[in-house]
Amino acid sequence: MARSRVLSIIDLTDQEIESWRALAARAAEPNPYFEPEMLVPAVRELSGGSGLRLLVVDEVPGGGPREAEPGGWWAALPFEMVPGDKHWPWRHASTGSDFLALYCPLGTPLVDGSRVDEAVEALVDAFHERRRELGQAIDLHLLSRDGQVNRRLDGACRERGLPAHAWGGDPRGAVRFDEGEPGSWAERMPRGKSLARGRRRLERAVGQTLVLEDRADDPEIAKAFLDFEQQGWKGDAARGGLGFRNRRGGQEWFSEMLAGFSTSGRAHVFALVAGGVLLHMAVIVCTGSTAFGYFDVYSEEWARYGPGAIGRMMALSWLDENTDVEVFDSSMNPSLYKDATALFPDRLTMVSSTVVTGGVFARLTMRVMRAAARVVRRFR
Repeated sequence: MARSRVLSIIDLTDQEIESWRALAARAAEPNPYFEPEMLVPAVRELSGGSGLRLLVVDEVPGGGPREAEPGGWWAALPFEMVPGDKHWPWRHASTGSDFLALYCPLGTPLVDGSRVDEAVEALVDAFHERRRELGQAIDLHLLSRDGQVNRRLDGACRERGLPAHAWGGDPRGAVRFDEGEPGSWAERMPRGKSLARGRRRLERAVGQTLVLEDRADDPEIAKAFLDFEQQGWKGDAARGGLGFRNRRGGQEWFSEMLAGFSTSGRAHVFALVAGGVLLHMAVIVCTGSTAFGYFDVYSEEWARYGPGAIGRMMALSWLDENTDVEVFDSSMNPSLYKDATALFPDRLTMVSSTVVTGGVFARLTMRVMRAAARVVRRFR
């Protein structure tokens, strides 16, 4: 029999973290942004994450103690409480809070891949069981529209009569590597020829051949990345830069996060160099057959030659030739990075929704909000 719990991430025991990690390893859909390697050091080191909670569905054999056996978790979903907004008028749970949205561009819950239907249904039941702790509603940000978890979530909410209001659906850049010859995906690239010309121009300008190196095994790679980031606009707070050293605890979090994924061999830190000139760096995390582009930074000195775009495409070629990755998710917000999104030949459509977890009054509130939204749209 499944049970639900709301846990404080900062207070998780070692056993619970292992259960969380085991669930992530067998998840129906990978989501490294919701793994303990990402969120445990974030809560520990970064300012603003103390309110992060974890909604867990699990089964403890024999109704044992709080510490579930590793592998015993069915589903896990981090969330924070946020103020009322246009999606829900009162304080409620969200996977897209300011803290989570800054570092988690994918919101798919971790769900046991061996029991997807059962686990998702239990998670939806947990939404209702924990409705007081969730504020009668929960915002689910940026799930893959066509993923099996999102499809089952939709179905389970309908079956249980929980209203769900969809309010987002932006496609973002991706690459689906062909099963044929390595590199065949490049033929679908919208700007493939212009990037090839840009690469030749950059090599002529630097006077050296471009080389892509995976430096994930370098024990000083986190510092090297942050040093490089600090040299550009991302490191300049006066220019709106969101570099990690501009946020209290950012350097410590980034170093711990990268070390955690590197320990399991899932992190790649690519450096694009020409001779002794560093042009671009990118952090990519692989989970199963999917790779996620997380952070990158380029040299402003050579910006006119497009080292960022060239570095991203060379990293994709490296993944295609050297790994079993089938899909690359750029993890980019298309509304913020339109040009970068346009680089990629494929699209992943993301959807967001608000699920009402409360009773009659909460469901009536959602009906009123939907009716009001229709009136506003009609008279615009």
